[in-house]
Amino acid sequence: GAQGAEGGTCVAAGCRQDLTWKDVRLLEKAGLAIVGGLGQSAVKSGVKRYAAWMCVRGWDAHVQRSCGAGPQDYSCWRFEEANTEWEFLGINMYSFSSDETLRARERAQIRVLESVLPTSLVCPGGSVSPLGSTGCRCKAGFTGPDGGACTACSAGTYTGDEGSATCVNCPADTYSLTVGASAVSTCLDCPAGTVSNDGSSSVDNCTCAAGFVSDGGGGCFDPTFFDLAAAPDFPSSHTFPGPYATRALVANADYDAGSMSFVGVDISNTATRKYSCAVLTPSGTIVMGPASTPSVGLFDPATNIFSTVDLSAIMPNANWEYQGGVLGANGKVYFVPHMANNVGVFDPATSAFSIVDITGTISTTAKYSGGVLAPNGIIYFTPNNADNVGVFDPATNASSVIDITGTISGDAKYFGAVLAPNGKIIFVP
Repeated sequence: GAQGAEGGTCVAAGCRQDLTWKDVRLLEKAGLAIVGGLGQSAVKSGVKRYAAWMCVRGWDAHVQRSCGAGPQDYSCWRFEEANTEWEFLGINMYSFSSDETLRARERAQIRVLESVLPTSLVCPGGSVSPLGSTGCRCKAGFTGPDGGACTACSAGTYTGDEGSATCVNCPADTYSLTVGASAVSTCLDCPAGTVSNDGSSSVDNCTCAAGFVSDGGGGCFDPTFFDLAAAPDFPSSHTFPGPYATRALVANADYDAGSMSFVGVDISNTATRKYSCAVLTPSGTIVMGPASTPSVGLFDPATNIFSTVDLSAIMPNANWEYQGGVLGANGKVYFVPHMANNVGVFDPATSAFSIVDITGTISTTAKYSGGVLAPNGIIYFTPNNADNVGVFDPATNASSVIDITGTISGDAKYFGAVLAPNGKIIFVP
């Protein structure tokens, strides 16, 4: 794990450098290096020939630390001509040749080196010194005058430039916890429904946007999203199709007159236990989730027209596949897996149906019965026979579970769920 020139000091493998002669001359002109020759006393070792040497400070902090050089030390190297490589010799060396005259000249050169080089091997914290430079400047993420003290950009700010650049505030509606940030990517978006001023340094600075209210858990939601009575043009009719029914019973309510009338709409097909849930979409269409019929039911309350989307190719032997449906924030309907080993996804805009396999998460029967869309955009499934709460993210189609065996076990636990005003989900026993 160590290396070094023959007769020299053995050091860690990281003690190496690939300076060209052009680099060396730049360092020498900047007063950061002294270069000497070994003359007729050049060391020969096999096919190697060492004819020049160099001592340097204030050049590369990482390399020199690997070589064992401290803040007041300088590292010395000799140049191997056959391979055109610098080989490490040692720290604070005063002599390289056996000839006394050359040794005296080398010591004089070293004294010059000590007098002109900086007193510190590395730049102060938060600053850097580019190759060939005689001074330090603040690195990205820090600010201050060239050659002076550098201060890390405070949380909520950043700078990607070296030198005396001023730290820039993170944009509005974001925040950053990072001190010394060097990129805008460290500025994180505030949670949904919240806003912040530019330069915010904590998620606590993200507060509810106008019209949003706190869910009691750090997030905010639009209360009108769950207030169906406040939705524009909300239809005055609701359907109640039973799982064995051949007709949908439509209740036409006149709330002002306090009266209600009923009309039957034919939905007959050969299946029993047809649908187990219904979801009202923004377009006004009611989407019915398949129980033991291989189709999605569609009902238009404005015209009392019923239609289906055939799923026989996907679920030819449907048997209580889903029990419950949830309207996602993206407008799609997500069917809650009961006997199915997947989450059903229906897009009302295109009538496309797809599934998201969850066998890697859970594969028991009668898993869940109902679900709720939480303000954070996640759908939570109500545990029926499952010993967990199902968690599904419509944005990524990722599924996971929250174990509840320490609280309750057994089958047929809950049927349905409600999102309370405080943001908590209440499961119906």
